[in-house]
Amino acid sequence: MSRRLSLASTVGLAVALVAALQRLVLWLTYAPIRYGDTGSYFRSADVLRRLTLTGYDGTRVPGYPAFVALLGIDEQRVFVGQLVLGWLITMMLFALALRTTGRAWAAAAAAFGYTLIPGLFLFEANLLTETLTAFLLVLTFFLLDRVERSARASIGWAFALGLAVGAAGLVRILFYPLTVWLLPFVWIAGRSSWPRRITRTAAFLAPALALLAGWVGYIYSTYGFLAPTTMGGYNLVQHAGVFFEYLPDEEAVIRDTYLKYRDARLAERGDQTNTIWEAIPELTEVSGLGFYDLSREMQRLSLKLIREHPDLYLRNVVEGWVDFWKAPVYWEPSAMRPSAWAEAMRLWAAAGRGLSLASNLAFLLLSALIVVRFRRTRGLWQDRTWLAPWGMVWLTSIVQTIADHGDNPRFLVPLQAIVTYVVLRTLAFVVRIDRRRP
Repeated sequence: MSRRLSLASTVGLAVALVAALQRLVLWLTYAPIRYGDTGSYFRSADVLRRLTLTGYDGTRVPGYPAFVALLGIDEQRVFVGQLVLGWLITMMLFALALRTTGRAWAAAAAAFGYTLIPGLFLFEANLLTETLTAFLLVLTFFLLDRVERSARASIGWAFALGLAVGAAGLVRILFYPLTVWLLPFVWIAGRSSWPRRITRTAAFLAPALALLAGWVGYIYSTYGFLAPTTMGGYNLVQHAGVFFEYLPDEEAVIRDTYLKYRDARLAERGDQTNTIWEAIPELTEVSGLGFYDLSREMQRLSLKLIREHPDLYLRNVVEGWVDFWKAPVYWEPSAMRPSAWAEAMRLWAAAGRGLSLASNLAFLLLSALIVVRFRRTRGLWQDRTWLAPWGMVWLTSIVQTIADHGDNPRFLVPLQAIVTYVVLRTLAFVVRIDRRRP
């Protein structure tokens, strides 16, 4: 036992040093990268910095803007903050995998599955929500494991888990359903009495609902949307815009204006993704609707099209689900110095993407295997620290494509490290049961 602990400590120290050195090099050779969404996050952060919601436009949930505001709305500080989060993600993955597998090699593989994949560590320079979301998701399963294993302190861990889950939903609305998904796991954790289960579950729900329901209440009271943001209609038209020409002539003003932008986008890019963001200014002008009323109208028209053409909508849903697993690498080679290092990073990024795609394929194939071989893999299904992240990945893959048909591959970025962790756990179990076969 002492030898195993010594080995785990040595491996953990090596992982910590490699992860820290890698991020130091990234900070010295790379720069923070802005994207189309960055400006809106920073504008919202400027409002929150004044400790008020007056002037908050409701287009974003407040989690990432609050993070940016805490760091002074400074791009370099946000970059450094996200590098620190990346290091913490690495170490939590190591600790979580070590506790759940008991193997230092598996813990190192889970940690390096995040910290050595360019599609993940390069995202720490992107001024977007993904790194903060990944941190909160890994923290969520780190805390869930604590709830499962710590009977006496489980109420305190449950409260911390509720905070993490609520914060994750306020960073990316895609993870609003995470509270519901984890509720039964918190309820049945350990071997507790009914009063303790009720107390622990209440401790979990209180902070999560205060954050998530409280924010929806603010949006509803301020803008009249029973949703986390005012953007639902614009997100939904990402689906319906593909067949927007089927709107009747009484909707011709909005229909034809949108089609003009969609056709231009198709000619330039080959798809209509994100057409709506370019079309909004003219749509508000020709319709006479304000930004929020236009969102409501686009939601009404999109739902009408989806009801009338469910086959076209379902085709988009399937395409979005497939896109979810494509694992692209979001980075800017021109921002890296020296140029020779940028060229080396191109090769590294290509190889890393191959590893991510292999991990995603393994996740899907292993999922099929454990379903088909349910009787032999029953022990894995009974392992709640495996089932919770595995099911959450599947749930997210479905929810993201039902709600939006935009940049679907980006939705997997915060989950990619968890996919790798689940694959390692599953492989270890499958190999173990196969070795027991006569």
